[in-house]
Amino acid sequence: MNVIRQLLDAREVSVEEVVRASLERIADLNETVNAVVALRAEAALAEARAQDALAHHERGPLHGVPFTVKDVTETLDLPTTYGSAAFAGHRTSFEALVVTRLREAGAILVGKTNTPPFACEPVTRGELFGETINPWTPERTPGGSSGGAAAGLATGMFTLAQGTDAGGSNRIPAACCGVVGVKPTRGRVSFAPAAYEPWGGLLHSGPLARSVRDAARMLDVMAGPAIGEPTVGAVPLECRQACDLPLAATHGAYSSAVPGDSLDDDVAVAFADALDAFRSLGVELVADRPDFSGLAEPFTTIAEGAFAGLAHEMADEQIEQIGQGPRQLIDHGRMISAGSYYSAQQTARQEVASILRFWERYDVLITPTVPWVPPLRAGFPATESYEEKWAQYGVWETFTSPANVTGQPAISLPCRRLSGSGAPIGVQLIGRFGGEAELFTLAAAYERAAPWDDRRPDCGRLRLPREGLPS
Repeated sequence: MNVIRQLLDAREVSVEEVVRASLERIADLNETVNAVVALRAEAALAEARAQDALAHHERGPLHGVPFTVKDVTETLDLPTTYGSAAFAGHRTSFEALVVTRLREAGAILVGKTNTPPFACEPVTRGELFGETINPWTPERTPGGSSGGAAAGLATGMFTLAQGTDAGGSNRIPAACCGVVGVKPTRGRVSFAPAAYEPWGGLLHSGPLARSVRDAARMLDVMAGPAIGEPTVGAVPLECRQACDLPLAATHGAYSSAVPGDSLDDDVAVAFADALDAFRSLGVELVADRPDFSGLAEPFTTIAEGAFAGLAHEMADEQIEQIGQGPRQLIDHGRMISAGSYYSAQQTARQEVASILRFWERYDVLITPTVPWVPPLRAGFPATESYEEKWAQYGVWETFTSPANVTGQPAISLPCRRLSGSGAPIGVQLIGRFGGEAELFTLAAAYERAAPWDDRRPDCGRLRLPREGLPS
């Protein structure tokens, strides 16, 4: 994004040229990658021409930058289908506050990105729009549920992407596709006016980008209080400025332990290399981790309860068409009593209070983002049985889901080592509650020590059979 901004500021290119290039890239690659599910080409070009007429002092911090919104986030001028056939063509009468903030900052919305129905699984496929592929290794999953956003960024279709994250849905696809994915502190980015602390506080909205600085600049715009938010940081963020601060003495912990399972060899090697990069920065590292085991049961109960609540707002015929994943969650959520749901919330709060004391001793916890290289699309998950599927997903989300319960900020960064299959691998940083700025200082320092910006997937070979894609 910095290059685009420099060219725009020098008037060497116009906003219209930037947006047109984004739209042409989408036209060239999206038929195969299937990242973008709705496009506003003419409206985006009209907005670009209007921005070209602005004086320099009228330009916002994201002036002329093409961005996308995940298709679970409401927009006025594009359908919001929640990735579900039950809501095909659905339009809302309002726009999410986060989208308004990005537009007011000068970013230009070019389209919406693919997600599984109601963003409920860590893969990106559904009956309505089909499956998104990983542009690095097309036979493997791009992760999910913000897989359309991450895959589109990796191929250069757009510069910034908004996503949502309830168990790793920004960070997992970021790791699979070699981009940056952020889950902010709970309440930092509002879901107003549609919801306030959705999914019982598990769900967060955040940026995806190809660099740490781009993600930081986007989060600065997205963040801010909204009337009605139960937990919100009222102090403005300065994450972009934090990227240029010198790294203070940092005491970090690291862990790659996977309960009941183990890391892929490729992930283990890439993670060790990432730890060496942090040590080269002077980060003091100790093998240690908090006990997250008490979060698994309340996480499941709260998530299932959220889908049972969602079903109360739908007609029976919509529930029938909603998609297998969310329907399974609804069915299980309906069996949860009010007392059990309340108990899960209380248990989660008590566990979180104990876990957060870990960050009184350490500045950051460093983990792999996911324990395996992206699995093959054809075999993941290995079953559609609810219990077996979510047991497999639970291992996949080992390192990401705890921060959704604790509410802490977390960021996935690309490792400089690729897997033997050519797929990217991610490293995750989990910071103190409310500590995004410090997290971005460390992330930017790592980006300088282990740069990855010169690596891109070979889009020339993305000419695949359309298996798994909508006709």
